[in-house]
Amino acid sequence: MTIEDWLDSADYESLVLELSAYTHRKLHLLTAAFLRRVYDRLPSEHCRRALKATEMFADGLISADALAWTRSQAAREAGDTFWLPWDADQNPYDYQLIDPCPCCSDRNPAFVRHECRVAKQGGVIDGVRAGIEKPAAVAASTAFHVTSLENPALFTAGAFGSVEWRWEWQSLFATVREVLGETGTADWLPPAWLSSDVVALARGIHIDQDFDRLPILADALQDAGCDDESILWHSRRPGGHIRGCWAVDLARGVS
Repeated sequence: MTIEDWLDSADYESLVLELSAYTHRKLHLLTAAFLRRVYDRLPSEHCRRALKATEMFADGLISADALAWTRSQAAREAGDTFWLPWDADQNPYDYQLIDPCPCCSDRNPAFVRHECRVAKQGGVIDGVRAGIEKPAAVAASTAFHVTSLENPALFTAGAFGSVEWRWEWQSLFATVREVLGETGTADWLPPAWLSSDVVALARGIHIDQDFDRLPILADALQDAGCDDESILWHSRRPGGHIRGCWAVDLARGVS
């Protein structure tokens, strides 16, 4: 994805379509990376737990059921609707569970039945579970949510789509580029470049989140015959690296 693609996808449907080209794992990491930008401004500890659970799920450390439960708690306790994909199939009662409608929720028999079913599921909301299988939709929703947290004034009437809003949206691309890469960057590495030293270094960097070792990884890649300037330059670039860094993932042999 280029910066032009990102700026042209500044509406929900277009962004979901653009992001759908990437793996589920990458999109879960992108969602988490977006939320890391505003970690201290997240509305509750429940949301921070859901963020961390998303990272763990992307690394295969917890199950989808565990992630659905943690996200559902964040949704119900903090009103975090971005964990639900916005689509026509979404059950509207899920939103009433998160932000109860005083006019109808406790008087609507269908809602009562829905609430009972969610309770029997251990508090897991159907739409939240569906969102795990629709990570492009959740990542897109999260992008708009994070933009609103970074600059709440831009979500007042008339500000959406303004020059100021576009500038804020553009700033998110640094996170997108770090996780997904950019057009022109490699999307796989030849097996010959994935030497034991390269893979071990990349795994260690990922596990420890110690990005100061990235220049060492670049040297190891060169020693293995790598001549891809994009990954070598990115690995030697100081600062700005986060969990899901595309260069580290490529050197680990994962996508």
